[in-house]
Amino acid sequence: MKRLLYTLVLLCFLVSVQAFAQEFMPEPQTQNDVTFVSGGVGETERNAMEAMKSDYNLDLLFAVKGTGEFIADVNVRIADAQGNTLVETVADGPFLFARLKPGRYAVLAEKDGHVVRQNARISGGKRASLAFYWSEE
Repeated sequence: MKRLLYTLVLLCFLVSVQAFAQEFMPEPQTQNDVTFVSGGVGETERNAMEAMKSDYNLDLLFAVKGTGEFIADVNVRIADAQGNTLVETVADGPFLFARLKPGRYAVLAEKDGHVVRQNARISGGKRASLAFYWSEE
């Protein structure tokens, strides 16, 4: 009888842990055939983002220059080589990951009126990583 009780308690615990973990899993979105996800506020969400990172070939980081303090609520625009906007969103945290087709892309990140632009090249199975930094104000 005790074994059954322990099994039921363990099962309930595992179900509640899974529900708790899913609560902190950022939701992927899709725009113009580009799937992306953003987040990373807090340790649990940051760990969830890190676990998802390998599914994407572009990863972006947003932080304060000098301190490395993470920044959220960054306006992000990803455009292809022809200037067509593929993704336009506001990052929910300091990380944004996107799954892009091979090619060249312009990535614009804007925070408090300050725009930073970088280029990314996606080729084969390689990942492109870009870090965007803003000065403290």
